[in-house]
Amino acid sequence: MDLSEVFPSGGRPQSLYCEDCGASMDMRFIHFSESVSGINMSIKGLPTLHCEHCDKEYLPDDSRFAVIYLHEQATKAGSDRVTTVRNKKEVTYKFSNVPFLIDADDYFYLPGLYRQHDVGFLSPLFFNSAVLIKYDNSPDYRVTFASPTYGEIDAAEYAIPFGINRFGKIIMWLGDVAKLPEAEQFYLRSENVESDHSLGSDFYDGQIECKFTELTKEKLVLEARSKFIGNFNKKFGVQLAHLDSQLIDTISALRPPVIDTEKERRYVFDSLNRIFLEALDNSVLNQVMTGLGATSRGSGSLKRLQALLEIFDASGKISEMLLPFYVLYDLRIAYSHLTSAERKAQLIASSASRLGLEAGFDLARAYGLILDLVAESLSYFSEIIEPPNTDVEKS
Repeated sequence: MDLSEVFPSGGRPQSLYCEDCGASMDMRFIHFSESVSGINMSIKGLPTLHCEHCDKEYLPDDSRFAVIYLHEQATKAGSDRVTTVRNKKEVTYKFSNVPFLIDADDYFYLPGLYRQHDVGFLSPLFFNSAVLIKYDNSPDYRVTFASPTYGEIDAAEYAIPFGINRFGKIIMWLGDVAKLPEAEQFYLRSENVESDHSLGSDFYDGQIECKFTELTKEKLVLEARSKFIGNFNKKFGVQLAHLDSQLIDTISALRPPVIDTEKERRYVFDSLNRIFLEALDNSVLNQVMTGLGATSRGSGSLKRLQALLEIFDASGKISEMLLPFYVLYDLRIAYSHLTSAERKAQLIASSASRLGLEAGFDLARAYGLILDLVAESLSYFSEIIEPPNTDVEKS
């Protein structure tokens, strides 16, 4: 290896994204053993950025500087060899009295986090996904999703952004967490886990890269879901849906299908049902519906939701707007192994017809269409139960 190869390509700082495939990379620690312009270098524990897709390593800027510096020192000393073990960086910044698990290497070696002011503010803290459940179940907080891997914990006085990495860990910044009441910080510490050095998420893209990616169907439908649940809570004072670890994992894994197989269809329709139907609290719907003097034509959550919404819109449109939810339910049944071949064919044909598709529909097309329709319906439901304040908008 020539020393010039150690310098960043084009003089640009190293980013978190692979130059070949554009995927987000994770940090790992390797035994760097290379001959660099005539100097045999052995550095144990050197941080690198690894692309899982390309199986390729990149050197973060501080690792580059270390290699360049050690090469320079060896050259000055007239030596052709460098052997060293890198010591992990120590946490020297202080934001909180709570002993969070912090890896200072994340802050200094993962691209984009280090700042000359408020040093350490953007140190990532990693948590079990269960950390969100407590906030979701509290009337004082709301957990909202702007995308499958970017969300926010909202309270009256503050909002804490969070991300979800590819391992299902929740990520927050130390500086944000340190602003919370100490009792809340101790709760977070109870779910705090060791760093897995993986930041790739819409959270990182938005917070660090200011990278406002295309508004995907997944982002739009999750935003619509969060808004509807929030408006429902505001209107009726009860939580319509609650998170659990399985639901968080399902939301974070929401992606367009890349293959069309029986197994993938079962996974896709089961996942969408879990997010948009099974998460609804049927007892809450019954409580609100009966409290408003409405009766439903069935005891299922969709029938009760329909009865409740028709209090606000009796035009018949609610039945039409609930169509994608009924289709989702039928498709889940069709692919769940719990029905006969004849019944399965009937459910698939009926679902396709209601969506305006052929019975042998393409999975990716059906998935995209369902997300569009669900997002449209949830947005409509939000507006009829909690109409926008037009006076505020005009001012």
